[in-house]
Amino acid sequence: MTAGTFYAVGVGPGDPELLTHKAAAVLESCPVIAAPRVSSGEMLALKIAAGAVDLSGKEILPLTFAMAREKSARAAGYIAAADCIAQYLDLGRDVAMVNLGDVSIYATAYYVFDELRRRGFETRMIPGVPSFCAVAAALGRSLTGPDDPLHIIPAGETDLDAALAMPGTKVLMKSGRSMPATAAALARAGLAQRSAMVADCGLPTEQVFHSMENLPEEISYFATVIVPE
Repeated sequence: MTAGTFYAVGVGPGDPELLTHKAAAVLESCPVIAAPRVSSGEMLALKIAAGAVDLSGKEILPLTFAMAREKSARAAGYIAAADCIAQYLDLGRDVAMVNLGDVSIYATAYYVFDELRRRGFETRMIPGVPSFCAVAAALGRSLTGPDDPLHIIPAGETDLDAALAMPGTKVLMKSGRSMPATAAALARAGLAQRSAMVADCGLPTEQVFHSMENLPEEISYFATVIVPE
């Protein structure tokens, strides 16, 4: 029996209309759809995909991952997910795993993809619209000038003072849980007023902030900050 193929599928940042035709075609053809599930039971990437593709009749495979800073805990989650998906691939069934944004940028689906590839399964990546590109569009801003570099920075894992001193535009991803520290670093650098943020981009709960001053206390985990040159 020929083993199935694993697809890591980017579904974009939140708006189902941003799902690509290729992503839709893969999701329509795969009998099994794997999706990350948070502790509340929500599967946001699956919900986005279902807004663009009819997933009725598909077998849905929920996957749970540890939201931990320890690399060993995160790695154990990727291995466990690969173990689960491999059972379907061994039966010759194709599996598509949905992932917010693009599958090459801080993407859980890619880490599972890499584990399955090491095991010898056929694997394919289907790109999606990156969240920070959708955020820039929502803000009406360009991310780069003709000669400016662009830095993509995980805000909760980085020395922000050093990062903000780099030339070019800075994209601060995963900012929601570290928002007080992020806002403080921007204020120290004199960049709070010029910077902007979108939380839950493309979702019904989207919030747009045209400066990083006087922010509310509660902001979604899915918050991306754009810091201009």
